[in-house]
Amino acid sequence: MGGGLARHKHLLLLAAVLFALVTQPLLAHEIAGARIAYDLLVAAVTVGVLFVVFGERWERRVALILLLPALVLTFALYTVSPGLARPAAVAYHLSITLFIAFAVGTIVRDIFRRHAISFDEVIGAFSGYLLLGLVWGNLYVVVEVLAPGSFAVAPAIQWQLDDLHLRRALFNYVSFATMASLGYNDVTTVAPLANILTWLEVMTAQFYLAVVIAQIVGMKLAQVVGAGGAAGK
Repeated sequence: MGGGLARHKHLLLLAAVLFALVTQPLLAHEIAGARIAYDLLVAAVTVGVLFVVFGERWERRVALILLLPALVLTFALYTVSPGLARPAAVAYHLSITLFIAFAVGTIVRDIFRRHAISFDEVIGAFSGYLLLGLVWGNLYVVVEVLAPGSFAVAPAIQWQLDDLHLRRALFNYVSFATMASLGYNDVTTVAPLANILTWLEVMTAQFYLAVVIAQIVGMKLAQVVGAGGAAGK
């Protein structure tokens, strides 16, 4: 990765993740070619996460092992028989959940290892927050696939559950709304497991914000104090 790209790697990652999230529901009703093109984009973004977030060789190996089932199942879901569609979908979402959770943990660890922080690290922390939302979005899909009806979905948008891409986009929306405590009533939890995941997401998101922001503020204050002390000599 070139010097300029390396300095802005988290900004590029954030742009790619946002682009994938925004285009997902827009392409869900397009022709098969558009859907496959989108899936290729998502695969490229996840591989980008692998190389941007994981700097050590062992980390990349673990991340690749976690991600590999999702990469294979991304396109296998188009051809799998109806009887295998449910376990294949569950395996896909569990694989991508473990991969993204590993990425978030690595981002937080790297932030705590730093003694100084740049704008790109701040962007990296925000990217970690978005990825945290995707962790729970995938977990919500797993719950709904295994136990249909775990979420009460408003009739006007219930049709989105029948489409692979729209279902993912819907539960990503639910996840981000939950993290922000917006309290929309178009999708609500019904099953006990869904309720547990919801409050766990709220607690985890608040903890992430409190701890990571405190670390970033502390490092910035240390940089300012250090710069002031150097200037006074």
